[in-house]
Amino acid sequence: MNSSTKIIIFEDEFLLANDLKRQLSRFGYEVTAMFRKAEDGIEYLKSLQNPESIPEVVLMDISLAGKMSGIEAAIVISEKYSCALVFLTGMSQFEFFEETFKTKPFAFLLKPFEVNQAIVNIKLAMYQKNLETQLIKYQKELEEKIQERNCELALAKKTADGALRAKNTLLMNLENIHETTCGIVGVSAMMKAEIRDKPDLLRYAEYLEDNSHHLFTLLNNILDLRENDTKQSSSPRHFNA
Repeated sequence: MNSSTKIIIFEDEFLLANDLKRQLSRFGYEVTAMFRKAEDGIEYLKSLQNPESIPEVVLMDISLAGKMSGIEAAIVISEKYSCALVFLTGMSQFEFFEETFKTKPFAFLLKPFEVNQAIVNIKLAMYQKNLETQLIKYQKELEEKIQERNCELALAKKTADGALRAKNTLLMNLENIHETTCGIVGVSAMMKAEIRDKPDLLRYAEYLEDNSHHLFTLLNNILDLRENDTKQSSSPRHFNA
């Protein structure tokens, strides 16, 4: 049974619409409204407050009693409502066939109606509408994932830029440390020359000099790593004591 499937019919021939309603009801479909004029049907749809009241299927005749044609009404409905649109057409209306495509119909039902044909077309329209709905859902999920990934990449870039700034700051500080170390080495050399006859003080001066050289070695190793990272063709930069 298809009791949950709601249908509205736009058809200016009342007897034809009523017969179609009767036949669809036998198969469990619920025809909630019928309209001879497109304007009345559109006003009806606007009045529906509960989204669950919106019909899943709209059967739309091309020629209607009002000023608005079925094609014009279908354009409005397809833009505002998520309904599977099925055109009701007669052989004399085939001249409008290509024009109906701008409304993105899901099926066509030829007059005079044959109930099995009507059921097949309605099921086909609902199936295609469900596929379209799923596609839109997946597209939205994909866009959300892409947006999420872009945010992650932006955060990673921000983190990398921060690390690069920290690295550059460290390297700038190494220059200052080098200058300070040069001063220490120079002072320790002067001290050794002045206190050669004082073994206790000379030992401290030698200790200071050894540690200064060790600091130079560490600086050179760090700068070698920097040179390798940037893949510069020039030889590694070393500080000489």
